[in-house]
Amino acid sequence: MARTFPRNIGVDVLRLFSVAAVVLGHAYLEALTVSAYLEIWRMPLFFFLTGYFWTRGRSFRADLGSRWRSLGIPYLVWAVLMSVAAVRFAGGDAETLGEMLRTGWYGGVDQDPPWWAFWFISVLFFTALLARGLERAPWPVAWLVAAGGLAFSWLVPDSAIARTPLSVGLAFPCLFFVLCGELFRRRVEPRIPSSLTLRFLLGAAAVTAGLGAVAGGLEPHTIKYGGFGTPVLTPLIGVLIACGMVLIFGSTVNAALTWLAVRTGAGRAIRAVVSALVRTGTVVVLVHGYVLMELMNAGDHEPLARFLIALGVSWAVGVALLSTPASQLLTGVPRQFGAPVSPARRG
Repeated sequence: MARTFPRNIGVDVLRLFSVAAVVLGHAYLEALTVSAYLEIWRMPLFFFLTGYFWTRGRSFRADLGSRWRSLGIPYLVWAVLMSVAAVRFAGGDAETLGEMLRTGWYGGVDQDPPWWAFWFISVLFFTALLARGLERAPWPVAWLVAAGGLAFSWLVPDSAIARTPLSVGLAFPCLFFVLCGELFRRRVEPRIPSSLTLRFLLGAAAVTAGLGAVAGGLEPHTIKYGGFGTPVLTPLIGVLIACGMVLIFGSTVNAALTWLAVRTGAGRAIRAVVSALVRTGTVVVLVHGYVLMELMNAGDHEPLARFLIALGVSWAVGVALLSTPASQLLTGVPRQFGAPVSPARRG
């Protein structure tokens, strides 16, 4: 029987934090002077959390269907919509349009806006399926596959692993972070005393140590381009920071939200809001590149404003879509709000 864990709203908030970090990096670009401190954990955290919430025992076929509905279909539908947007952004230049469509649909390292972060959804899709396919193999097999993927990324130059179609090659090194997330949830975290203070201090120490390593010159990740930094050390530091963040958000942030819910009686509302935002994270990842392009074309060059507008608009679009019949196609989850009541239920 698959082992289950109680839901921790603080860790769900961490998922929202990780989505915001993606938009932050794209909104600031070169203007973000501390980008190394972001890149060391930003993408590893996404994959780490996939492993953290991993449910064992599902069949590969069932998981394929689930991932196709939640990731594959929204990817394709939004890719079509971005192709329409590319016609306008190309400004009538057929060569520019052709290049945008070619790189957009091929996926991976060379994707330009408005497909900016599409690569991540395709890599997440293939990484999850790779993990599921290896789940029933002896436990060292998956770790050896992940290690092989990381070794390839360090030994083969020129982003070769990222220039595979849809960046499918990145699934192999990114598997490492998924495995670490599951290992932490099942084997490490249960052994840490439940004291909120202790968990916060341990988490803060892990994050501080990881960022300190970057300050000391550790090379960060550039995963979109197949870069996993300093061999062995960079991925391990990314995992260390992810562990620390889970401890902080799972203890202090969760306790603060629980306190707020008790004091205000808004527990159900808080859970509903966080749940809706988590469910629309895929939309934010897929749509924010388009919003940023519109802002840049409008002459808005203030990074903080770009970040806040792109994040807010993308999430608003996602939440609005949850109440429409197109929710499954565009968000990857069934319609959440305003669904018509069947005659049987009315009776």
